[in-house]
Amino acid sequence: MGKYWYQKQLRMLQTVFREPDIMHYDAVSVVDYLKKTSTNCIIVNAGGIVDFFENDTELGQKNPFMTTEDMLRDLTGECHDNGIRVMVRVDFRGVDKARYEQKPDWFAQEPDGSAKMGWNKIHRPCYNAYYSNEHAVEFIHRMMERYDIDGVWENCVGFGDGPCYCQKCRTMFREETGKEIPEGVSYASEEFAEYRAWKARCADAHLQRMRDAVKSHGEDKAYCAEIFGMFHASNALQTGIDLYNAKEYFDFLVSPAFQDGSANPGRKWDTLTYAASAMRFLKAIDKNRQSVLLYGNNGTKWRYVKAPSVETKIWMWEAASVGAGFWNCMFNGQHPGQTLDRRNQGIETEVYQYLKDNEVFLDGQCPKADVGIFYSKFSRDALGNDVEEKDQYGVFIKGVERALVESHIPYGFIPDQDFTRESLRGIQTLVLPNAAYMSDEQIEIIRAYVRDGGGLVASFESSLYDEKGRRRTDFGLGDVFGVSFTGMRKDTSFDCYQLIRKNHPVLEDMGAEETTVLMNEGCTLLCKPIKGKEDGMVCSYVPMIYNQPPEYAWIPEMRTEFPTIMENTYGKGKVIYFANQTDKLVFTNGHEDFWHTFINAVTWTKKEEFSLWVKAPTSVHVVLMENKDHPEQKVISFVNTTGGWSRPLRSICPVYDIEALVTLKEGGKLETTIMKGEGAIAVEEVKQNGKAMARIMVRELKDFAAVSIREG
Repeated sequence: MGKYWYQKQLRMLQTVFREPDIMHYDAVSVVDYLKKTSTNCIIVNAGGIVDFFENDTELGQKNPFMTTEDMLRDLTGECHDNGIRVMVRVDFRGVDKARYEQKPDWFAQEPDGSAKMGWNKIHRPCYNAYYSNEHAVEFIHRMMERYDIDGVWENCVGFGDGPCYCQKCRTMFREETGKEIPEGVSYASEEFAEYRAWKARCADAHLQRMRDAVKSHGEDKAYCAEIFGMFHASNALQTGIDLYNAKEYFDFLVSPAFQDGSANPGRKWDTLTYAASAMRFLKAIDKNRQSVLLYGNNGTKWRYVKAPSVETKIWMWEAASVGAGFWNCMFNGQHPGQTLDRRNQGIETEVYQYLKDNEVFLDGQCPKADVGIFYSKFSRDALGNDVEEKDQYGVFIKGVERALVESHIPYGFIPDQDFTRESLRGIQTLVLPNAAYMSDEQIEIIRAYVRDGGGLVASFESSLYDEKGRRRTDFGLGDVFGVSFTGMRKDTSFDCYQLIRKNHPVLEDMGAEETTVLMNEGCTLLCKPIKGKEDGMVCSYVPMIYNQPPEYAWIPEMRTEFPTIMENTYGKGKVIYFANQTDKLVFTNGHEDFWHTFINAVTWTKKEEFSLWVKAPTSVHVVLMENKDHPEQKVISFVNTTGGWSRPLRSICPVYDIEALVTLKEGGKLETTIMKGEGAIAVEEVKQNGKAMARIMVRELKDFAAVSIREG
């Protein structure tokens, strides 16, 4: 059986209309833009908040600027004549006051029965409300019966923030649990735990109803919805919708990732690797669905003005390097050539053309993972925060990623959902970035993995709590770490250090022979080596040394019995445990002491040699992918982020004489194709340490290059 269109490469454009954009809609011009940019799917407004077609359902809201035109009919006809798919954006997050007053019982309520509001003037529904279910299903049926559309995108599906006290929710919750919905306490509190779990089930039921409505018109019709990604802790808590569950209802996976820092309140520009990180995560939770980056040339904070051009291209190449599809979300106008700011129109063309030209090589490709980052949803829910200064989970992952990307080490995520020994097949080193909340079953899988020779790098509170948040008496993996927790922790934010206790590979290439101390920061757990493991202490905690007045800037004894860096051998495997927050500090501090000790820990613990060796600056990001069904088919990509010191980058400086070695199978015939880079790239087969290797030499890297490698 062949693939449906949504199971193939997706190169999409969304034009989120304002009400007046329906006037003089020119479907021919829109499709002309799509063809010029190699776009194969468009997403346009259909309705919900405002309807862009003649919708006679109850509480329908006709666009006040619509007269006799039929935009959806014109667009679907023109697109299908040119082999382009059409998805429609529906939005059932709520209605204005006039419509609300007609059917107030169709919407969410506060405890006193008043309307639940959002976005200043929207009256919100809940997952069980008539408006967002029976009305929404009828809306979809009427629309799909009238128009030959290819799929439905449910925008803002996480409309159910916090508790709802409408009569339907009260009744359903009482019937299922025998309890009343709590009032007067924080929604994040334990009192709401049972309600939150119930609400998540209601959210799943809503998604199932919407999917069923779409699929009743044909399996070739796609359904997908807006779900935020791996670092959005508050979104999952408040809405009850998480990609772990929601992915089962979607025909492809989408993660919004805007470069203007919208994922992090207070941050102006997000890290350049965030787009790739979001796509790695989607591919980790489901390798069989298409993973799509939803980005916006116009950003999300200043929708009328273009995003920085150079960084937009880097953003896209970063995502393309890990095998992503794209969803260009232009926020106003009929298409990017008809907006107030047209300076970024067509900016996607080069990347989209690259994807189109190389679809046969890119299909089924996923990031090669020599190092696995254990992603703990339990820990994210308990410790994550959208504000980085308050976050105690996501920033640890970001530090790990920064170190691995800059070291050119192939990595991927290992989600704790469906976590088995098979999940760790091929992983040379597993990293636990403050994976504090872990089940006994997960601990046993990790323990067996290390015992059989796998490497492990763990930090801070990893395994200190079970999946329900109950504090264990000690680390669940304490025997693997080689330490026991005293129950005490120290604020090491200022004037704190680590004392080097012995020579060890974790201290290589950092001038350790010229110093007795390393930097410390953040928070440090006071642990002690378990009996018989005392010689595993690489560095130890130093009490604070106040730096003023300088005459008193010393302490009589720096030596303590509490390791900050602990090495251990467990079975056949090697382990490094950081009692402090080294991985987080790679991201939040960036000092080379943290970067070097973390990377050295990863390379020392690895079970076997990594698949990739690279000679290139840290600003060149190199990604090795391999086909999920045919691992002999690989793609190596080079993304150049070398520019000025300030963000956003305004120019890219070419980098010269890059070299990469990729391990090959013995006896196979090497076949390569230059996907992008043309004359600047040469590939040859060589022997290195007795192993067959593909050597890729990039004489000049401008912004992006890629090579397909096939071992015959």
